Amino acid sequence: MYLTRPLEEARRHVLSIPHKSCAKAVHRHWNVSPDGKVRAQSVYWLYCWAKTGMNSEEARQASVRVFDAILPVTFARFDAVTNHEYARLARYASADIEHELEETLARLR
Repeated sequence: MYLTRPLEEARRHVLSIPHKSCAKAVHRHWNVSPDGKVRAQSVYWLYCWAKTGMNSEEARQASVRVFDAILPVTFARFDAVTNHEYARLARYASADIEHELEETLARLR
């Protein structure tokens, strides 16, 4: 999945999520290639923030806005085809899971 915004602008959006745990984790879990391709684990990581906000409604709502602003699919559409429990595991997967994200996105077509 590719960003819809320039790389640094998207990073600023992610850093705007008002939660210290999110801010601390950005350098480790927000991985985007120079051409704007977001690693599948990073998509699922942001999705989980938008789903729960780690018990912060403010962080959850901000994460939804960020998801919608920087990715080519809205959080609501992605949520409709994504299992949250799967995403919780996938966000930290050490293996290449790009094909799994592609399968999820294919359900939106």
